[in-house]
Amino acid sequence: MKTIRERLGAVSASLEKAMKFAGEGLDNLGRRSGAFMKRHALSLISFGLLFCLVVVFFFNQIVISIHPGELGVLWRRLGAGTVIDTVYQEGMHIILPINKMYIYSMRKQQYSESIDVLTVDGLTVRVKYTARYYLDKDNLPLLHQSVGPDYVNVAVRPDIRSVIRTLFGQFKPEEMYTSQKAIQLRVSEQSKIRLAARFVTLDDVPIEGIILPARISEAIESKMVQQQKEGEYVYRTSIAIKEADRLRIESAGLKLYNDTVNQSLTPSILKWHGIQATQELAKSANAKVVVIGAGDQGLPLILGRE
Repeated sequence: MKTIRERLGAVSASLEKAMKFAGEGLDNLGRRSGAFMKRHALSLISFGLLFCLVVVFFFNQIVISIHPGELGVLWRRLGAGTVIDTVYQEGMHIILPINKMYIYSMRKQQYSESIDVLTVDGLTVRVKYTARYYLDKDNLPLLHQSVGPDYVNVAVRPDIRSVIRTLFGQFKPEEMYTSQKAIQLRVSEQSKIRLAARFVTLDDVPIEGIILPARISEAIESKMVQQQKEGEYVYRTSIAIKEADRLRIESAGLKLYNDTVNQSLTPSILKWHGIQATQELAKSANAKVVVIGAGDQGLPLILGRE
């Protein structure tokens, strides 16, 4: 028992010494810190103010907000440049002020414009179109690295214009009206292929209008009117031919019928039918006047009334 008490007393004494030493160390640290603060108070205040000014001045370069429908691509000045494997989502992001965040809209976008194209005949035609497109988030860093934020003017507009000028240059002005749907389909297909190589997804390129020179437009309109008239004449002629065929067939039928009847109606048959008709009239209960026909071959003519 005595040994245990002695050991407990020794442990307590050691703890008291340790706590006393720690207290003296804290007191010394406090006195030294206080002395340091007193000696360098102006420098510390100046540093704090400078730090606050830097944070306020570079706040927009440090705290980045990505709004709904947008994604970000980070460029590191001291790193490997464009970060290819990461696309920054919506929300707030904190970056170093020496780096830069490029923000792209991921919503479907469109623009409309009119351009002049040359036909196969060398005539100038104005084409109005609308382009609808959007970006693929998986390829957004590659788009930023190869094309850049001004991708509309660098890739979308030039490629679509080139396709339109190439395709419209294969047609004559009068063919553009009749082949407009086919041309529009080919413009969309070829533009999609070109922009896919630029990491832009094209939705559609509807052709909204084709404006020809006034004299060409008048000539085409006159030609179409003549074609309509020609078609009307052809239709009327076909109706007249069909009507003539019908009348010819009907006449042939009537002639055949009359020939058949004439061959079968002999004088004896006619006289026999006349006698039968006279007998039927004579049997009628109505009052009647009988007039005997002239000649020995004449049949009685009976006129009657109620």
